[in-house]
Amino acid sequence: MPLTEEDGYRLYNERKFKEAFDILFDKAAYENNAEAQYYIGKMYRDGDGVEQSEENAIKWWTKARRNGQRDAAFQMSELITSTKNMF
Repeated sequence: MPLTEEDGYRLYNERKFKEAFDILFDKAAYENNAEAQYYIGKMYRDGDGVEQSEENAIKWWTKARRNGQRDAAFQMSELITSTKNMF
């Protein structure tokens, strides 16, 4: 039985980030799933299961926001604000 989006969220919550990333990336990239795109952004921001990359986090949150995921815009603004405060 193929793994589902729900399996990806469950694995994320179980902190099995690499496995979650593999499932959610397919949903985000190939099915244009806004919620999966949002989670991929979080994983890039935090370096969970992937190499940490704020640039990739913003890329995926932008896609998620365009597809109707409302929390993505908030996460992007938080990341940009925290980065600006570092300088």
